[in-house]
Amino acid sequence: MRKPSATLVGAFVLGAVALIVAGVLFFGSGALPKKRIPMASFFEGSVAGLRVGAPVTYRGVRIGEVKAIDVRFNPNEQDTVIQVGMELFPETVTLTGGGAPLKDEDLVPDLVRRGLTARLVLDSFVTRLLSVDLDFRPGAHVSRRGEPGSAPEVPTVPGDWEALAKQLQEVDIAAVLQGVQQTFASVNSILASPEVKQTIHDLPLLVSDLRRTANSVDRTVNTIDREVTGLSREARATIANLDKTLAAAQTLVADLDREATSTLVTARGTFETANATLSEANALLDPRGRTMMQVQRAVDDVAVAAGRLRNFAERVDRDPSVLVRGR
Repeated sequence: MRKPSATLVGAFVLGAVALIVAGVLFFGSGALPKKRIPMASFFEGSVAGLRVGAPVTYRGVRIGEVKAIDVRFNPNEQDTVIQVGMELFPETVTLTGGGAPLKDEDLVPDLVRRGLTARLVLDSFVTRLLSVDLDFRPGAHVSRRGEPGSAPEVPTVPGDWEALAKQLQEVDIAAVLQGVQQTFASVNSILASPEVKQTIHDLPLLVSDLRRTANSVDRTVNTIDREVTGLSREARATIANLDKTLAAAQTLVADLDREATSTLVTARGTFETANATLSEANALLDPRGRTMMQVQRAVDDVAVAAGRLRNFAERVDRDPSVLVRGR
């Protein structure tokens, strides 16, 4: 018996490995299986429209998918709850802030402590399909089962439709319908009253009167508009005349200002001349001044000469021979 060739065995092994890799790439859409983080939520209401494979989103970003939908029934308490098993894609969630990186099994509990909750949202009004929306809602009234399990629990909050349904359940439909019926009855009684019928009968006349009143008001407004337009023209002409008057007044004030300036200059010169003249007159009339002293001496000399002439005249009068012989 011939011994198997090592080359043939190696080629066979490599071919098998290549076939396995090709199968994984082909049947797995070119992606190798990635690690997923399991989690679960419990919904007390209806989950009609939720399907396995439905997206799990965070503010519109798909970060996981629904993997299982189960009904959990407790016959002792007559309690029914829908358990929705989900898987989170850890590669779509990145924690920032410089803290120590968390393990995959600690990621969901840490987010839940920070306020992460789940609710059902309607993806499309046409298909009526639901998806699970995750978001941080600290302080919201959450529903938590707290049952032990292999997957960490994400608390739930009522969806928009579920909250609306609860509000509708709390409304007393019979009382609302009775109130509506009473309202319609009151409206019918009002419409059937004679006063309303008479008002409806007189309504065309009232409309006609209102139309005439509106036409009269329109004519009055047009007349006032024309009068206001004429007044505005006169006001504009008056304003123009006032502008001219103010311009003339400004010109007159400027001329008076110039004349007053020249007059003040002339008066100032006249006053200075008069001042000098008065100063000279004061100097002449001053009793202790030089001029008055000279005048006084001249007067004294004239008085002495007059006295001598008077004495000589008296001597001549007494003795005319004085003129011949002298003294």
